[in-house]
Amino acid sequence: MSDFNNTQVRRLDFMLLLVLREGVRQRKLSDVAATLGVTQTAISHSVARLRDLFDDELFIRRPHGVEPTARAVELAKVAEAVIESAGSMLNDPTPFDPFTENRTIRVCALDYEVTLMSAAIETLRRDAPGIRLEFRGMGKNAAIEALERNDADLWLGFARQLPRTLESFLLFEETYKVISRRGHPHIAADSAIDLDCYCSQEHVLAAPGGTAGGIVDRTLRTAGRSRTVAVMTTSFLSALDVVSRTDLIATVPSRLAKAQANSFQLMIYDPPVAPRPFQVSATWHKRAGSDAAISWLIKRLADALG
Repeated sequence: MSDFNNTQVRRLDFMLLLVLREGVRQRKLSDVAATLGVTQTAISHSVARLRDLFDDELFIRRPHGVEPTARAVELAKVAEAVIESAGSMLNDPTPFDPFTENRTIRVCALDYEVTLMSAAIETLRRDAPGIRLEFRGMGKNAAIEALERNDADLWLGFARQLPRTLESFLLFEETYKVISRRGHPHIAADSAIDLDCYCSQEHVLAAPGGTAGGIVDRTLRTAGRSRTVAVMTTSFLSALDVVSRTDLIATVPSRLAKAQANSFQLMIYDPPVAPRPFQVSATWHKRAGSDAAISWLIKRLADALG
């Protein structure tokens, strides 16, 4: 749009459009004033502005009112369309119906969160068959960047110290369990693991960020102990697989251990020292704060995982 047209558009407000439309409809400016709830002087000023803006008489005075010019009639049609479009912006949005919604929701999550979400997939598919979930394997920093760039809709993970542009909702608080394969030669199925036994075993560490150490090792150091990490993987599922095939043990989130114990033929134990629980939240950008589909999905996840 040219600078000239921008200037002209700034002079055209909705009161002028309403006066133009009602003038053509009612053909009596006193009636237009009554309809719009303003004085006849205000209507006269608006008509004068319209004439100047469109360089046309627009309304010709007659004994019993005004007669719109051909230009006024044509402009009134356009004004009607603009007013209707503006009105639709102010109407309540169409109610969200998950069953008829048709869209893709992009979710940043590591394999732990994705695996837990499988418990909700069946319900989501039944209640919202047109909603497609596109998972992207991202940790916190990459997920935040994706949300900021609008390359993702939602992030599932440990949401702490977020930018002000993001909002989050707590889904659940998670604890830890120790897992071993069934038939482990040094850990009886019906016994607890004490600290000496725990530290004497070799461990698998799931480190999605690729960094050794973590909350388990810090907790052990506080107790004056340490462990031997024989294998470090970048995903929790691969850690479960290694444990199921070896005599190594691992300390993993409780919900993951319980959800996958049968699939991987695992035994579950309480850890001899309990690492601090952590929180898993759903995080989104504030620009999506009124997105009904995102809100609906978060509620379903909270119901399934909470």
